[in-house]
Amino acid sequence: MQLFQLNFSMYTVGGVWRPIDWSSNIVKLLYNAYTFVVLSLLYFLMITQFMDIIFVVDNMDDFATNTLMLFTMVAVCCKATIVVVRRKAIKDVIQMLLTPPCKPRDEDEIEIQKKFNKFIRSSSIRYTLLATGSVSGVTVRSMLNAIQGYLPYRVWLPYDHNASLPTFWITSMQQIITVIFCTIINVGTETLVFGLFLQTCAQFEIFESRLRKMIFDKAKKSVKNEIKYPNHSSFSLNKNKTIISKYVDHHLKIYKYAKQVNIVFNQALFVQFFSSIIVLCTSVYYLSTHSKLSETATLIIYTICMFVQIYVYCWSGNEVILKSMSVGDTIYCMNWTALSVDEKKELLMIMLRCTLPIKFTSSFLVTLSLQSYSSVSIIYIAYYFILFAFLSAVVLYFLHLTYPRLLSFRS
Repeated sequence: MQLFQLNFSMYTVGGVWRPIDWSSNIVKLLYNAYTFVVLSLLYFLMITQFMDIIFVVDNMDDFATNTLMLFTMVAVCCKATIVVVRRKAIKDVIQMLLTPPCKPRDEDEIEIQKKFNKFIRSSSIRYTLLATGSVSGVTVRSMLNAIQGYLPYRVWLPYDHNASLPTFWITSMQQIITVIFCTIINVGTETLVFGLFLQTCAQFEIFESRLRKMIFDKAKKSVKNEIKYPNHSSFSLNKNKTIISKYVDHHLKIYKYAKQVNIVFNQALFVQFFSSIIVLCTSVYYLSTHSKLSETATLIIYTICMFVQIYVYCWSGNEVILKSMSVGDTIYCMNWTALSVDEKKELLMIMLRCTLPIKFTSSFLVTLSLQSYSSVSIIYIAYYFILFAFLSAVVLYFLHLTYPRLLSFRS
């Protein structure tokens, strides 16, 4: 895999991506067992946290803090499952970038590709360092909780974890290791999606470079033919006619690539943004009811990381929107007058297609753009109050059916 080596290396460590060049059946079997163990740990922590909310939680503060981790686990489980299940689809998307017409053909195009690869890699490293710092702080806090005799994370277990010291420490280490896997899979997915989005911009720059060279060569040959054959300019134009159909095909291939990326990660983005709705609104509620720094410091850092996580998606999606729309303006600034009438018509088809920009979406919920990010807090709070009002109405309705006198008023 020539692209996204760092991202797929994180996936490999996280247990959700077996390297393609591994051919030994024994190694494949062992890694599949490793994948099963990792997914089992993720789902076990998610289910036990959900059961804790159902059976144990009896106040709003515990519900708020437990909900944060639960929905984070839901998003991670969704991402890990999608990567494992859609392995072939992800490979096909990467392969589209490594085969014509998307594959760079000359030095200029290779430099464009290297520029984007370098930016994606450096951004991924910075994001990984940020996530590593966050998980390190969480791990230290978890170890301190374990030393004091508390599990790192509240869960409902089908056994007594305090029955013996080894049982307690095994359960604690299982939770800490699971959270580390969560971080690796989260970072791997976010940086991979970020890179796949920006590769769309790279393809547009390669497309512009090819089209600019073609039109320049066309104009140069046209001038030479007019000087050499002043009375046969139309003949020379037809003789040296350049077929733009392959450029139209390349432009459509970029749109197809972006559509495939959106299809592969659509559900993961939907779950991510939906869980972010609950997490951010719950964080706002908890912070509004607690003023002590010792109670809110961890939650403030967690909320900031959540906003950074959403910003990564929205910024890269916004760059694709702007780049896909700017292609039409770039074509208009080229020397398109040197082309024949048929070639101008094909060029016009490309410009018309540019009026419909590429937009990455998280299903029907949010279009990934900076405009969406700027209004994300208002949207999340609105969804939260709608959800809260709906749940309150349902609870009151069932209370009225069960205890009709409880909600009746007497004069």
